[in-house]
Order: sequence, then structure tokens, then C-alpha cells
Amino acid sequence: METADGSVTGVLCKPGVAAGCGRFKLKSRSGNSVSLHRIVSIVMILIAALAIATSISLVTLTTYLHRTTATLERDASTIRRVEEMEINLFLHARSTDSVERESIASDLLRNLAEVQKLIPPGSSEQAALQEAQQRVNGYLEHTRARRDPQEVEAYLSAAYSALERVVEQNVDQTELTLKEAERWDLLGDWIGFGATAILLIATAALLVWLRLYAFRSVLELRDAMRRFADGKMEQIRAPEAGPEELRSIAKQFNQMADALVRQRENLLSFLAAVAHDLRNPLANLKMSAEILSPNNRVDPQRLANLSRVIGRQVDLLDRMVGDLLDASRIEAGQLELRFEKRDARTIVHDVYELFQSSSTRHDLKLRLPETSIDVQCDPMRIQQVLHNLVSNAIKYSPNGGTVQIALEQKDDKALIQVSDQGLGIPKDELAHIFDPFRRGRVSRDTAPGVGLGLSVARRIVQAHGGEINAESEFGRGTTVKVYLGLAAWE
Repeated sequence: METADGSVTGVLCKPGVAAGCGRFKLKSRSGNSVSLHRIVSIVMILIAALAIATSISLVTLTTYLHRTTATLERDASTIRRVEEMEINLFLHARSTDSVERESIASDLLRNLAEVQKLIPPGSSEQAALQEAQQRVNGYLEHTRARRDPQEVEAYLSAAYSALERVVEQNVDQTELTLKEAERWDLLGDWIGFGATAILLIATAALLVWLRLYAFRSVLELRDAMRRFADGKMEQIRAPEAGPEELRSIAKQFNQMADALVRQRENLLSFLAAVAHDLRNPLANLKMSAEILSPNNRVDPQRLANLSRVIGRQVDLLDRMVGDLLDASRIEAGQLELRFEKRDARTIVHDVYELFQSSSTRHDLKLRLPETSIDVQCDPMRIQQVLHNLVSNAIKYSPNGGTVQIALEQKDDKALIQVSDQGLGIPKDELAHIFDPFRRGRVSRDTAPGVGLGLSVARRIVQAHGGEINAESEFGRGTTVKVYLGLAAWE
């Protein structure tokens, strides 16, 4: 029963028992199914993406910090050389030795050239350096020309001021670079802390989700299995809730549980049917034994009738026991087949002769091809299959009619058909007639048996690599078709 919140509520009870029913509530999530694999994959993808983004950020950060370090080293070297130029300029102005002044002038020009290489083109420092270079060259030219000392002093002061501006601009640039490095360092800290926080939150969220959603479904499934193993087969089913994988497992478990319950019910029904079907021939045999006791005198006619009754009941018991033995051998994988090449017409004809005079109310017909149809089979087992089919055709045609056995070649198969004009099989039961212990309503009410004959026949045909199926119209009759592979040419 479906409730307003979309859940499904029901009660599973053993038929005929009112108490002790197992209640369950299955949350319907068909429209919101969550896959454990999908969730874990998404989380792993997000963590991987976060790790990749963090790695890229750290690589970018270290690259920028390396570039910043190089810039700081360049600025420091520039400042150091410009300060050396200021000292050399001061020494040049104070020196009176012409040779020493030329040496100092050479150092000034060399330092200017080296600083020119350190400062990137187009920067403000480059412009200040060009101005300082002009001022220093002007000072040196005026010094060599021995011009007015006051004019030389003015050029010296201008050159010194230009060099000082280069130093100030490099100092300012260094301070900007340091501030930028501090910002990137702070950004690196935030990236590290943020990535760690996201990883912790994602891990905690995944664990909480697994505990509250996934593991709960696992524990419920475990409890259902344990209770089912304790013997409450009819009452307990696993809730089909949680992630998609666990829902699928729970569904498979419930289907298995239903199959086991059906198998158990079929087994109980089978035991009841065996007991019921054995009771009838045993009762007849018991009654016949009492009639044939030494204290009773039996006339020859009645004795002949009793002999036929005893023979039929013994045949019936023998067939039931044979079906049970064959079924047990098949289930144990011990069905022995002795293959040989045989003409299918001979096998079908032998079955026809066996049943030809078995019933006066049925018209048994045989249709065989003129040419041989060789099959590779165990003749005794194939005859067993056909015995069962013809016997069923006669048994489930209580009002008589025509029973036809036909053989023909269909492509690369030998097709054997057994048709009757009997009761037929209801459409809803037709798909289950080859299941073991399954007997339809009509067959239960019409003829004795335990429901193993057709199941054994199907397994024998399948062991030959063939197929068996049935077509039926309720009230009009049934046709069973057996397909066997042809024998290979020698």
C-alpha cells in the first residue's frame, strides 16, 4: 500500500496465520535513486580536482616567488652597484691624480654598463638610469675639459642626484616586490588551509553519509538475512532502500527469499501430493489383498479383474518411483546417457505400438516420413520422454478423441509432435508445466501424479541438446513439440 509520503507499507504473513506477521516499510526512491558508486566517484573526482587545483596553485605560487626572489636579487645588485658608482663619483671629485681619476672614471662607466644590463628595458628605473648616465658623462666631460669648478661641481651634484634617484626607485620597487610577495605568501596560506578544510569537510560528510545512509542499509540487510536464516522465511524481507547497489542487493535477496519460500511450498505440496497419490494405489492393493486372502473364495472372473487392477496400481507406483529416481539423478548430475545413431522413425513407431491398444476411447494415429531421420541420442531416454507425452495426452483426454504422434525434419532438427484433443492448459499455467512439482488446477482434479514427468522429460531433452515446448488452447487440446539434433554425416 502506498502512503502519502511515497513510501510503501505492507505486511508479510504466512497464509492462515494472523499473529507474528513481519511488518516492513520500504521507502520508494525510484525517482531519486542514489548510487553508492556514483557518490564515491563524485567525491573522489572532487578531491582529485581539488588536489590538481591546489598543485597548480602551489606551482604558480612557487614560480612567482622564484621570480620575486630573482627580482629582489637584481634590485639589490643594482642598488649595490649604483652606491659603488656614488662612492666612485665622490672619489673622482676628490682625487687630484689624473691616472687615478681615469681609473675611477673607467669603473664608473663599467658599472653603468652592467647596471644597464640588469634593469629591464622600458621600466622607470631604465629612464632614471639613462638620465644618470647622461649626468655622469656630462660631469666627466666637464672634468676632462677643466672648466669652471663651480660648473663642474654643479654637474657633479646633478650626477649624484640622478644616481640617488635610481637607488630610490629600486628601493621603492623592492618594497613593492616584497609587499606582493607577502600577498602571494598569504594567498598560499589560504590555499593550504582552504584545501585542508575542504578535504576534512568532504571526508567528514562522506563518512556521515555512509554511516547514516549506506551503512544503515547494509545493517538492515544483514539483520534481515540473519532473521531469515533463523527460519522466519515467510515474514522477513530486506528493505529496498539506500544506495542503488544496496537496493539491487536487497531486491535480489528478496527475490531469492521468495524463490526459497515458493520452493519450500512446492516441496510441501509435493510431499502432500506424493502421500495422496501413493495412498490411492496402496489402498487398492490393500483392498485386493484382503479380497485375495485365504478366507475368501474368489471366482475366476473377479480374480482376473483384481489381477488387472493390481497390475495397473503396481505400474502406477513404478512410474511414480521412476520419476522420483530420475528427478533425483538429474538434480545430482548423475543422469547417464548412452548415445548412438538411430532412425527417429523406429523410436517413434515403438512408442506408437506400445500405446496403440492401451485405450479403446482414443484413436491413436502415427505420421512418419518416408525417408529416415537419423538422430544421435539415447533411445531409451527419448522413448521415456515420448512415453510420458503420449501417456499425458491419453490421461488428460478423459472423453477420448484423437492422439497423434508425428515426426518430420525441420531444417537441421528432427521434430516430434504429440497432439491431443483433451482438456488443454490454461494460458497462465502453460509457462510452468515443465517446472518440477507444478500441477495445474485441471491436472490435479483429473489425474494422479506428482508433477515430475514433464520436468524429467525437459531435462532429458536438454541433455541431448534439444528443445521441448508446448502449445495449448484451454478446452481444445495440447501439442507438445520435441526438437532433436540430427546425427552428423560419417
